[in-house]
Amino acid sequence: MERHLLITVSEKHDNLFGVRFVGGFFTQKENMEITLLYLTPKPPGRFEADRETELQSKKSEATGRKALNEVKEELLYLGFEEEQIFIRLRARRLSKVSEIIHEGSEGKYDAVVLGRRGLSWLEKAFDESVTRTLLEQQWDFPIWLCRRPDPERKDVLACVDGSHASRRMLDHVGFVLGSAREQNVTLLAVSRKGKVGDRPVEDVLNEGREILVVDGISPEQIRFKVIQEANPGKAIIREAGAERFAAVAVGRTGTGMGLLKKVFVGSVSRALFRELEGASLWLA
Repeated sequence: MERHLLITVSEKHDNLFGVRFVGGFFTQKENMEITLLYLTPKPPGRFEADRETELQSKKSEATGRKALNEVKEELLYLGFEEEQIFIRLRARRLSKVSEIIHEGSEGKYDAVVLGRRGLSWLEKAFDESVTRTLLEQQWDFPIWLCRRPDPERKDVLACVDGSHASRRMLDHVGFVLGSAREQNVTLLAVSRKGKVGDRPVEDVLNEGREILVVDGISPEQIRFKVIQEANPGKAIIREAGAERFAAVAVGRTGTGMGLLKKVFVGSVSRALFRELEGASLWLA
């Protein structure tokens, strides 16, 4: 089965962060499809349109096509074929957050890939309660946040707490690694007194391994790591840097006071968004 990724594109050079992560992570690219999305600014209302705004609209479209073609060339250089790459250029009708959520949901993509500019609107969204509610209710696809990926890194650090979100994230990791058999996965549990939440840490880790195996991941590709740490964010960032993981995967929400709830809201999420470098952050 093909893996279909949506990569958002801007006119800034850092839009290549996501492209370069994808190109480096998947050494075997034959089962991949990539859609590149560029959103031009919202057009003026019908009664606001004039010669100047029409020219500006054409200029924005030309800028978008140039950016899309540059990113497409980068993908071809990284080993993708012409027929694997699709281009979407359209004017924004809603906010950028809403447009990407709509496209990600309607397009049935396996993940939406954002570069550094994508981080800025996502961070802003977390500071706005209305947008946060929108994300929690309608964001039903994985997002990969790529900040200066290190092409020398490999493997995935999957942070587990036994929640539904954690299991959903593991399904995503297992599906993705079906096209990246050279990548291994480490299940990380941040534990207190041998438990994650109210469950024994061994149960949470064994359940995680079972999910990955069902998804086709070989047991030899799976490792366990348990850390006793009061600050989950610091533990994740430290482990990702020390072991040089290419990606860190977390569930979008957790249950109770579990790790993944703390990851997605509050100070830990901001630590991961702003401090995790070298590895991409997968929110599933």
